[in-house]
Amino acid sequence: MTSKNEATQTPHVDPSTEKMLSIWFFVGVLMLSCGLIILAQGIYEFSHPGITVLANLHPAFWWGLLMTLFGGFYTIRFRPGKG
Repeated sequence: MTSKNEATQTPHVDPSTEKMLSIWFFVGVLMLSCGLIILAQGIYEFSHPGITVLANLHPAFWWGLLMTLFGGFYTIRFRPGKG
């Protein structure tokens, strides 16, 4: 006869059969979030230019845009649950 605790336990799931998430998905999420923050700062700097020598090139805008594009690509390409 089984006890009540044994009857209500959830079945054991073998961790080796579970689908693992790709590390590149997390890299994409981090790059996307950092890229969006840097891009927002770069857009802000258009109206409030810095005093550095190469501020006229707007590096924060371009790096933020580049990181956002790559982060979005990696996030979509390696998202979990896709076929």
